[in-house]
This record gives sequence, C-alpha cells and structure tokens, in this order.
Amino acid sequence: MKTISMFFHAYKNLTYRGVQSWLTILGIIVGISSIVTLVGLVEGLKSDITSQLDSFGPRTFMVVPTDVSSGFQGASSFLPTSGKLFQKDFDRLKRISAIDSIAKVIIGRSFVNYKNKDITASVYGIDPEIFSNTVGSLEIESGRFLLSSDKKSVVVGADIANDGFDKKIELGSIVKIADEEYKVVGILRKTGNSFAQLDNVFFIQFNQAEKLFEDQLSPNEISAIRITIRDSYDLDEVEDEITSVLLSSHHVSEDEKDFGIVSPKFITEQINQITGILSIFLGAIAGVSLIVGGIGISNSMFMSVLKRKKEIGLLKSLGLKDQELLQLFIIESSMIGFFGGVLGVIVAHILAFLINSYAGISFVMSIPLLIFALLFSAFVGIVSGTIPARRAARLDPVEALRYE
Repeated sequence: MKTISMFFHAYKNLTYRGVQSWLTILGIIVGISSIVTLVGLVEGLKSDITSQLDSFGPRTFMVVPTDVSSGFQGASSFLPTSGKLFQKDFDRLKRISAIDSIAKVIIGRSFVNYKNKDITASVYGIDPEIFSNTVGSLEIESGRFLLSSDKKSVVVGADIANDGFDKKIELGSIVKIADEEYKVVGILRKTGNSFAQLDNVFFIQFNQAEKLFEDQLSPNEISAIRITIRDSYDLDEVEDEITSVLLSSHHVSEDEKDFGIVSPKFITEQINQITGILSIFLGAIAGVSLIVGGIGISNSMFMSVLKRKKEIGLLKSLGLKDQELLQLFIIESSMIGFFGGVLGVIVAHILAFLINSYAGISFVMSIPLLIFALLFSAFVGIVSGTIPARRAARLDPVEALRYE
C-alpha cells in the first residue's frame, strides 16, 4: 500500500470513529494548548522584564545599603537596614574614572495630604540635574522636572498622581508632605518599571529630604547611589572596582559586606532564575496533560485494533506486510496527535488574545514554539500508537478473520 493511500485510509477510519476520535484528540488539544499558553506567558513575562531592564539603563548601577546577593527586593532595598551608605561613600565613588554620572538619593516614606485625603507614600530626595541623567526612563507627562533653584517644589509619579487620591493631582496643585506645602511643577509619564518604581513616588530636593527624614537617618546618611558607566569601560570590571572601594570605605570583608550593587547582570540573573523555575513548574503541569493525552491515544488505538481485527485479517490476506500494517496504524495515531496539536495551537491563540485583552498580560507566540508544538504533538501520537500498532501487525490473519 502506498503511503498516500495509508493517509487516506487512516483519515477515513478517524472520521468513522467520530466521537471517539474527537474525545481522543481533545486530550492532545488540552496538552498542547497548555504548553503553548504557559510557555508564551513565561516568554511574555521575560520580554516585559527585559524591556524594563532596558529602561532601567543597560549601563546603570544602583548601590543600596543591603547585601542583595540573596535577591533584590525592589524599593525595600533602599529603606533603613543594618547597613548604611554615607556621603563619604559617594565622594569616594565619584573619583572612579569609569563613572559617567553619579547621583545620591534619600528615600523614605511620609504622610502626604491632597484635597483633605492622607496617604503614606515614597518620597525621593534628589539632585535634579544629576539624577535625571542616571534614569533613562524618566519622562515628563506635563510640566517640567525639578530644577536646582526650586524651593518647595515636587514632581509626582504617574500612578500616584492619577489614582493615589480621590481627585487627580493637577499641575500647579499644592500637596502637603509631612505638613509642609509643596507646589506640583511636574507629573511623570508612566514608566511601568518595577525596578526603578518611579510611578508611585514624590520627588523633592535632596536638602529638603534631609530635613524631612532627619529623625530616621544618621548624619550624612544617604539611601542609595545611582551610577551610569561610560561606554568604553567593561561593566564587570567597574562593578569590581566599586565593590573594592566600598569594602575599603566600610572596613568590611567580602563576606561581611553591608551593601549591594544592583547591576544589569544581576537583574538578568534574577530574571533567568525566576523564569527558569517558572518554566519548569508550568512545563511539568503541561507535561502531565500531554501524558494523559498520550494515554488516551494508546487506549483509542488499542480499542481500534480490537474492533478492526477482521479488517486487519483481510488486509493481511490481501498481501499487506506486517511493516506496512505497523506504518498504517502509526500514521493514524500521529494524525490524531497532529490534528490535536493544530487545534491546540488555535485554542492557545484564543487564550492569548483573551489574557492580553482582559488581564493585560503580555504573551509571546514565536514561530519556533508553534512548530515545536505541532511536531511534538505528532511525536506523542507516534509514541502512543507504537505498541497498539505492533499488536495489530502481529495478529494472525486466519485468527483475525474468525473474530466476531
């Protein structure tokens, strides 16, 4: 029997079995759609984080007063800890020739009042011109950024300006930070950056933040240092130099260090670690679905062999070889897997659209992923159908023709 004839014969048998075929295919649809959807979600998450890393700054370091080797905790890494950064650390780092721009920051939380509503919010004290040079994602939606000449002025992050209070903060409004009045001179454009976390922040002058948080900070203490590195320097070498300077400044060893450096390399490692664990976990879940689908194919093919013993005996009596019969049943099982894969990919596309539309979660559907899904579904069909196919090929034609 020619291969093309085998395909037509297999297709005819699948359509003849009707509901049984569709129930078998359903198991593969669930497995493949699960794999494509879950992998797409992980890749979408990785893409989002990578884009945030780009806006964070590919040549930007943040020095924070806590060891981040066990994992970066976002804004909480800047809050008071057992470790501290001081003006002397800032002055020493300024001498490193590889540094293009360096900004010191005071970070704390304070009561903020607007239109008779009080909230607790993050307040950054900065040197305006220098700080803006170290934050690539900082853009103004309306108004302007702080100037060194400003007195009692504030710039507000997008989220807190729009949703932090009962009424939207407008340009020129007055907000009270710890009972001190500040005029809103600018509102930031939304960054969506979970590393810099600028969307829920009030920015004021550095010296004003020193007075605001003087009860929380030691003399000359600063919360963080943002650094950008010149293009001609190697980031790893500069990070080692920064670490060496701070170890000397703090009089501690590498094992005792009370500071951390958040670098693009560090963030990438954290991303890969998180998404790697997530991929394994979600892949295991999807794998179970495919195993169940494969068992369904095997069961369907075993039932098909039992029901088609007379057909098998007739085909063998007409001269169909064992190898050809084996190939016929494997083609049939692979078609179940492939059709299930095609429909699974279509279902995954629909799920991706719904997830992106209603949950706002990014979804990456790559061509290699789709090709892999289709080939893998066919492979599952082949593997699942091999044992039933061998059983069919070994049937004695005389005994098969007697089967009722």
